[in-house]
Amino acid sequence: MAQLQNEFSWSKSRHEKFDECRRAYFFAYYGSWGGWEAPAGSQVRELYVLKKLSSRWQWAGSLVHDALKKALARAKGTGELPPLEKVLEQVRAKARAEWAGSREKSYWREASRIVGLVEHEYGEAVADADWKRLYEQVVDGSLRAFWASPVLDEIRRTPRERWLTVDELDSWDFEGTKIWVAIDFAYRDADGRVHVLDWKTGKERGVDHVQVGTYALYAQRKWSVAVDSVVGGLVYLVGNGVPGGERVSVSADAAALDACTTAMRSSIAAMKATLEDPARNLAREDVFPRLEERDRCRRCPFRRPCGRL
Repeated sequence: MAQLQNEFSWSKSRHEKFDECRRAYFFAYYGSWGGWEAPAGSQVRELYVLKKLSSRWQWAGSLVHDALKKALARAKGTGELPPLEKVLEQVRAKARAEWAGSREKSYWREASRIVGLVEHEYGEAVADADWKRLYEQVVDGSLRAFWASPVLDEIRRTPRERWLTVDELDSWDFEGTKIWVAIDFAYRDADGRVHVLDWKTGKERGVDHVQVGTYALYAQRKWSVAVDSVVGGLVYLVGNGVPGGERVSVSADAAALDACTTAMRSSIAAMKATLEDPARNLAREDVFPRLEERDRCRRCPFRRPCGRL
């Protein structure tokens, strides 16, 4: 079996990590490489496990995304969306099991299917009321908002043969760099336009619009549509002062996509400029500095190996 190679690629999450902290970026994409088969107690194994941990907010969002993926994938195959109460019951059971396993730090005993919380790893004090509020507002609230949203009504009215993807990981080539995408949902409307949608369980951020821009560029190539035939949308499931399930339109016209292309090109160039050997995607840790502002390290999963406890 051929040995896996750490090939350079780009994604919205990789860009965010690079922009947030260069040392954390190195740990996540270089220092942890091969950690799935590294022996317990080694640094590469520690970095690999820590890379897989989530904050409680990220975990809550992943519960929502996973539930929607399963529900919509089932509907695509059978024509029937599972009842909301059934979905809520299944997600609640999954959340309890994952939370309990994380509290016991069972993720250190897993080979590669790792689910754990940064809060448990570092013994952070989180009040029971805060855990409860997180679940009710982000997980339970998001799913209820989705089931009551106009977006779901539109999906239900769209014949399944025009459903294009349900959160499937794929990639496309951009000027020689592999770009990873996983569109939460895409469909073709009666006029032939392709709608690319992304579910959000947090507040609106500018980078969200860049993300949908990359989806639109992918959609043009994947489904052979013109630039003016792609419609972007961000669906914010947590209310943040407005009813949950609101769809925010994202421009996917030529000017917006040109701006997205420029941003991607700039990000890729900056990442490659830090490499010791770009052709082989080799990096040295000392080229990736730690943050000067230690306060921003408080939620980082790599704070122990980085010496920022």
